[in-house]
Amino acid sequence: MTGGASYGVLRRPVAVVFDLDDTLLTAYRTPERTWAAIIAEHADALGEHDSRWVTANVLNRVLEFLSRDEGRKMWRLEGDATRRQVVRSAFHRLNLARPPGSEPLHGVDADRIADRFETFLEETIRLKPGARDMLDQLTGQGLRLALLTNGSGPRQRDKITRFDLEKYFQIIRIEEEVGVGKPEAAAYSGLLADLGLPPARAWMVGDDPVWDVTAAAEAGMTAIFYSEDPLAPTPAKAAARISTLEDLPPLVVGADQSAGQGSAR
Repeated sequence: MTGGASYGVLRRPVAVVFDLDDTLLTAYRTPERTWAAIIAEHADALGEHDSRWVTANVLNRVLEFLSRDEGRKMWRLEGDATRRQVVRSAFHRLNLARPPGSEPLHGVDADRIADRFETFLEETIRLKPGARDMLDQLTGQGLRLALLTNGSGPRQRDKITRFDLEKYFQIIRIEEEVGVGKPEAAAYSGLLADLGLPPARAWMVGDDPVWDVTAAAEAGMTAIFYSEDPLAPTPAKAAARISTLEDLPPLVVGADQSAGQGSAR
């Protein structure tokens, strides 16, 4: 569906749980543009090598690394060291070198490029359009709100503070702080225990088809898939799909309070 919300009969929630990155905040969904911009900034380190070719190869190595669950966890929790390792390995594969007699590019320049990733995101991250109004509306509807996010405590807390989001959430659980993250079952059960609610009374809203939809649904929550990409497939276990955050309050209002324990699709 290209716009609006798609859903069957939903049970009205007591609480709505949100993902943070790429749901409430723009963050990591466009790695191609992020790495292209970073490498273009460091064109002086590439010598005669075409930045687009270097970008394509670095991106390929990054995505290869992130295709493994353990790789994604290291990227989140040991970010600086992990990014240096990945970018160095990409440049090592390319066997890039600066002008004759200089150090290989997989040395200091690779680290400089890798270190730029986090600061680049900090400079470009934004609150998603309609996010604050949506949170205000849900709060006004009497719903309890919670945040369930993966990543390091300091970095996630910094984002939450920067965009003044803490005031909206009764519960905030960050992977590094609580010792467990999505898609592990304990991440959802721990959050529900903090809320004091059974899974059927909580919705999970997020952009990741596994972490925010499949795993949440398997934990018994009603999973709402958020994607701005009309071509992205809807996960089989999604109870509903929204394409903008503004779609969520009407979805809650339209939910059937008398529906059964699950959500019909």
